[in-house]
Amino acid sequence: MTASPAPARLRAAATHPHRRTVLPGGLRVVTQALPGARSASMVLIVPVGSRHEDEAHAGLSHLLEHLVFKGTRGYPEAGTLSHAVEGIGGSINASTDRELTAYSAKVPAEHAAVGLEAIRELALRPLLRRRDLGAEKPIIVDEIRMYVDSPSDHVFTLFDEMLYPGHPLGREIAGTIGAVRRATHRSVVEHWRGAYRSGAMVLAVAGAIDHDAVEAAAAEWSSEGPDDHPGKVAPLAATTMPPVAADAGTVRIGRRRLSQANLCLGMPGVSRSDPDRWALDLLGAVLGDGMGSRLFLDLRERRSLVYDVSTFSATYADVGTFGVHAGFDPEDVQRVVSAILDQLDRICSEPVTSAELERARAYTRGRLELRMEDTGAVAGWLGMGETLLPHILTVEEVVERLEAVSVDDLQRVAQRYLAPDGARMALLGPFGPRSRIERLLRR
Repeated sequence: MTASPAPARLRAAATHPHRRTVLPGGLRVVTQALPGARSASMVLIVPVGSRHEDEAHAGLSHLLEHLVFKGTRGYPEAGTLSHAVEGIGGSINASTDRELTAYSAKVPAEHAAVGLEAIRELALRPLLRRRDLGAEKPIIVDEIRMYVDSPSDHVFTLFDEMLYPGHPLGREIAGTIGAVRRATHRSVVEHWRGAYRSGAMVLAVAGAIDHDAVEAAAAEWSSEGPDDHPGKVAPLAATTMPPVAADAGTVRIGRRRLSQANLCLGMPGVSRSDPDRWALDLLGAVLGDGMGSRLFLDLRERRSLVYDVSTFSATYADVGTFGVHAGFDPEDVQRVVSAILDQLDRICSEPVTSAELERARAYTRGRLELRMEDTGAVAGWLGMGETLLPHILTVEEVVERLEAVSVDDLQRVAQRYLAPDGARMALLGPFGPRSRIERLLRR
């Protein structure tokens, strides 16, 4: 099947705020035209991810996301769909997260129809052949091993497992090697049939596009995918109970002979709906986002203890995480941990200066605004906002929330979440007895 060029009507010369339509089958279509854009980006979001899986099905969402690239009704041979998109100068990809799976494409604006066709094929028209499942399992096993072999990646997995033990949020998104190898063809097909119904999905498109044309192109999607298969299969049930965090002071050690050790030191954060999320974002910028942050200036520039140190955070429907990641000489573990805890103690006990707050605000706002110049980032913003939030936040609304955060708010939120005595830690490197490491967190 050859891809045909998009009709000229898919393009737009002017911009306007994002538009939203719910099609008769339930598919939500959200678009935003961008002035001067030469590309069109689209993302189709399925609201199912790794947190919807029990231990027996760990990695099933990620496995399905891989398998659809093996062949679709319109492009039955592996690689032919990607070849069609790349042949017009575009790109196509997919990703699995904790709470959603996304299929995305970015193409020159005149080929917007090709991008829309491609993500429709992947999500709604996959062949899901038994032989392809057998061929893809070893690839995903190699992917999991790749993460394990990368210390700066694997330490985050250790941290998640330690922070939220026994819960899907504490598990590697790609699952476990054993679960991937045991996955059956029936379980993959039933997962697709249960979760990939157009009424649950969101299509977001941004760039040089026209909303009405996108809506017309997507109107037939409600009759495809699992919706055109007889019978109903329920999707995997979401884990409704929030995870229970490990006790403060908990340490997880991955012992490995490495010349550079890695750590994640952190604690539970906030959910997406928590109004304190904006203050916590700014605290992350003050502490460890950028070369002007406190942790970077202290641990790298002043003490020469690390090459890289930064904060990280995640927000979910009911909980979140916040922490500090660093890579360092294993001999310096005591000094590194002590320095990080000192900075956490300082931000809890001393008000952030007005100058630091303004820098953090400008830095956070600027990164967001610069990101929104990319059509792919805008499509992702629209799609995730429609899927995960009560309503899609505009950049202006986010800026308003950041501007409303005061110095007093920062100290209150820091004391609530960032107190050193609430820290947990994952370490990866050539470390000895756990008791010695655990003592580092006791001050």
